[in-house]
Amino acid sequence: MSSAKAITSLGAVVALALGLGFAAPALAAELPKATQDILKKLKLDAGILAGLDQELKFPKSWIAKAKKEGRLKYIGTIGLEEWSSFSAPFKARYPYIKFGYIRSNRFGRVTKPLIAYREGRVITDIIAAIGSQVKEYKRLGALADLRDIPNFKNVVEGMRAKDGLWVGERLKYWCMAYNTKLVKKRDLPKTWDDLVTNPAWHNKNLGLANRPNNWLLALWNHQGEKWGRDFMAGLFGTSNPQLRKEGIRAMVSLTTAGEFHASIPATSYRVGTYADKGGPVAWHCPDPATATISELVMLNNSPSPYSAKIFINWFLSKEGQITQYYATEASPVHKDLQDKGLLRFAGQLVGKKVALRHPHLLETIYPTVLKAWDKHWQSAGGPMAPKGAMRKVRVSLSKIKRGGRRLFFKVKGKEHKVKISRSRSRIIIKGEDSDRGKLKVGMNCTVTYPGNGGEAKVVDCK
Repeated sequence: MSSAKAITSLGAVVALALGLGFAAPALAAELPKATQDILKKLKLDAGILAGLDQELKFPKSWIAKAKKEGRLKYIGTIGLEEWSSFSAPFKARYPYIKFGYIRSNRFGRVTKPLIAYREGRVITDIIAAIGSQVKEYKRLGALADLRDIPNFKNVVEGMRAKDGLWVGERLKYWCMAYNTKLVKKRDLPKTWDDLVTNPAWHNKNLGLANRPNNWLLALWNHQGEKWGRDFMAGLFGTSNPQLRKEGIRAMVSLTTAGEFHASIPATSYRVGTYADKGGPVAWHCPDPATATISELVMLNNSPSPYSAKIFINWFLSKEGQITQYYATEASPVHKDLQDKGLLRFAGQLVGKKVALRHPHLLETIYPTVLKAWDKHWQSAGGPMAPKGAMRKVRVSLSKIKRGGRRLFFKVKGKEHKVKISRSRSRIIIKGEDSDRGKLKVGMNCTVTYPGNGGEAKVVDCK
């Protein structure tokens, strides 16, 4: 059974058995003031933390070992302002663990630690959101097994790896934003197919961002390849949406302004931000709802493994998950918090199945989905965005400028230039991930890019 199909509805419950010989740092009745304040601001009764005493138990030996370790290093995606409120309860419970948190882009968060590991160096303990690079980290044997962390089993099945090499930290649901002044409730799609069959969504009424990885990948996996191809053809053909180059936040803003009746994809918390300001916008999920999981990994041979395990155990507890919801508005992965309304527009998910995008899908079927999507997007005249991949050429690099930020090469006798993004462009040299600073004139490379002057997606050099 696929992990997407394993999550059939909110409120899925998995039994958890805890062993003996564990240490409990604090009773739930003695909640840190930071936790009490968070519950008050979220208007949640402390009863939602029932069972927290058991969840905060872990082997006693971890404490003594953690106290001997240095600073715990965590590279993630949580904003620095959000980090302050998120980490406060943990620091109150475990003052002997010193944190070194870094918020970084994909290169600093994923590629840089990977390159270091290949060279025999471990530069962090924990990393968030490594996505499709899970495969490469596995190949190097870089990921620690997290199944000895007690709260690993408290994460919904399908939101944690069967081999224990990654665990979900939080969820983002990707559905649609709609303008409440322009859309009649009876026209809101019950399923995704309604976007094709209902004329209310035709003729440029729907704004579409070039981000199939956020929503369509999970649907393709959940509904099957035939459905995915048929839906894609109908969406671009029959529905005839506005194909936009803007990012996700801007799409919600344009929906609120009435540029189009609705936009895809959109997260609930982003729509909620505009709704709170009085904008005529709301969030709607056709069935099945689509979600992406941000995965957490711990590196083998990490400098502070026991501090890392204590933190991850807390993060996956009810307290940790509620705290991260308060800080980031991302939904929890804890099995007992799936039906507690910890989501903006939570009523949109009641009774609906969930199609989940997890790292395995990025490793396996995403190239197929992206190829089909790009073909439709280009044929319909869609503007380029970072996720697009228009052409692939085998060339020799003729010039390199600005430390690898600009590459030049000839295609059929004409000079082409591409931009290289530190976070979005993938650089591969001799089969291994690298960085743009190591590119050299004369290298023979396969460049995947949207066209002359665009941003390269992949530069693969021998």
